[in-house]
Amino acid sequence: MPRSAGLSWHPIAHDLVTNALYLHGNKQLPLKDVLALADNVGRDAECLAAVAVDAARNGGEGWSEIAVAAGRSEASARAKWGGSQVSRLVAARRPALAKIEWDPATAPAKVPLVPRQGGRAAASSEDPRGLGAALRTLYRKARTSLVRVSAATGLPVSMVSALLEDRTVASWPEVYALAHALGGEPEDLRHLWECTAQDEVALDPNGESERLAAALRGARLAAGAPELATVCPPGIEVSAMQAALRGRTVPPWSVLRVFLAALGADPSSFEALWLAARVADLAEREGELRS
Repeated sequence: MPRSAGLSWHPIAHDLVTNALYLHGNKQLPLKDVLALADNVGRDAECLAAVAVDAARNGGEGWSEIAVAAGRSEASARAKWGGSQVSRLVAARRPALAKIEWDPATAPAKVPLVPRQGGRAAASSEDPRGLGAALRTLYRKARTSLVRVSAATGLPVSMVSALLEDRTVASWPEVYALAHALGGEPEDLRHLWECTAQDEVALDPNGESERLAAALRGARLAAGAPELATVCPPGIEVSAMQAALRGRTVPPWSVLRVFLAALGADPSSFEALWLAARVADLAEREGELRS
C-alpha cells in the first residue's frame, strides 16, 4: 500500500511545548493535573518521533537509515513505525491540553482546550461545504480506495464512507488520522470539525494567524480546492490571498468575507478567528515599531 504524503509535525510540536510550558509556569497544580499533562507530553513526544520517521520515509529514506538514526535495529524500527503504526499513534493522541478544571488564580488568560471525546452524532446537512466536503476533496486527490484508507487509519470502511458522505461526526483524533492518511494537513480541517461537532474551539495563544490560515485552507478544500484566481475578491491579487492562506498576512475583514462567500463558506463562523489574528498582527506590528 502506498504511503501517505508526509504530515507536518509542527502542530504536534506546538502542543508538546504548550503543555510543557504550562507545567513549567504553574507550580501549584494538583497531582492529577500534572499527571494528565505529563501523559500528554509523553504521547506528543512519541507522535512527534513517529511523524518525523513518516516524513523521512516519504522523503526516500530507507529503514536501514532510519534504524541508524534511531539507534535501534532495522526490525525494531519497522515494528515501531511501519505499516499503519504512525496513523494509529496520531489517532490516539490528544491534539491539545487535557481538559482540566484549572484554578483561576494560576491559570493563564487563554487555555487551549481539547475537544470532548464524546459519542458520535448525526452530521448536519445544513452546510454542504463542511468537513465531509473537505475530506472528499482530499480523497479525490489521494486517488486511493476506502479499503486502503481503512487499513491506514484502523477505521471501519463503513465509517470512512459515512465521514466522506457527511453521515456521521467522528472524534477529532479519528478525523486527524483520516486527514493524515489522505495526504492532507489535519490542522486545515480542525475548524471545520469544530463547527460540525459543535465543540469547543481550542485556542492557540501564539499562533492566531496560522490558525486562521489553516481554517481558510480548510474552507478552500471544502469548496473543492478551486483555483484562487476564480475566487479572489475583485481588485485583490492572487498573491495576496496566497499570503493569507500561508499565514503571512491577515487581510481586512471586508476582503475575507467576500473570499469566504465565494468559497460557499459561512463568513460568520470565521469572524472570531479573524479578529484574534488581526489583534495579534497589530500587536506584533506595534512591537516592531517600538523596537
